[in-house]
Amino acid sequence: MHLAQELVSGQRHLASLPDLYYKVRQALADPNIAISRLAGLISVDPALSGTLLQIANSAYYGFPRRIETLTRAISLIGLNHVSEVVLAGTLATAFQGIRPQRMDMRRFWRGSIRRALLNRQFARHLGLQDPERGFITGLLSDTGHLVMYHAVPDLMGIVLDMPAADRNMLAANERAIVGCDYCEVGAALAGVWHLPAHLARVIGAQLDPLTADELAEEAARLCLAVSIAELLETGATISASSPMLHEEAPELSGVDLALLPLFAEHCEAQLDSVLSSLGLH
Repeated sequence: MHLAQELVSGQRHLASLPDLYYKVRQALADPNIAISRLAGLISVDPALSGTLLQIANSAYYGFPRRIETLTRAISLIGLNHVSEVVLAGTLATAFQGIRPQRMDMRRFWRGSIRRALLNRQFARHLGLQDPERGFITGLLSDTGHLVMYHAVPDLMGIVLDMPAADRNMLAANERAIVGCDYCEVGAALAGVWHLPAHLARVIGAQLDPLTADELAEEAARLCLAVSIAELLETGATISASSPMLHEEAPELSGVDLALLPLFAEHCEAQLDSVLSSLGLH
């Protein structure tokens, strides 16, 4: 049987995110950061620079003239969104070349971006000061599966062949066969990457928000995002009465369930564009 920390520590290629992410995160923590300095940091990564320019020139922003410099792109996108793009881009780099047996990478990235977009919408809907925090938590919520499929592919093959009506049953099967579930592994990975402690706790509690204590509301919003993302993947119609992975998550999250169809529609409208901009289509 494996513990989450053991699985993560055995994956040396995932020991840390690319250095650029930490440099950008440190720069963004400075309230007086100059956009030109941030652009200088990002410019050393051609792929990430191209991604930011592509996003700035996308129909989402609708700027009438072409954006050709990183400084203009960052000004248009905004510092908070830049943080999201940098993390998504560095995640794609960190997992580049990883093609675990029997894991559908296209579905993984589609689900990750869906959860990120939905979780950010929930935060904006509630008027929270840090909506990009929701995006990042959603984006990282399923990284545990990448580690598990890569570290113990034979055991995960057994899990995959077991019946699982939803993610609660899937996680239970993982605990029975592997010894830990993807939520625990994802939390351990966030810790190894030295990401903020709250991220690890929320990721670990995404299927049981009440275990997150003072972060229970945030974990409940992630649980809601995971639930809706899974339903969207199956082509289900989203409504206020859509089934959730935890019965107390909807009320605990504070999200107006009547708006779920609208949130889902907005998510799907952005999905392909975001995936394409990040080179994940």
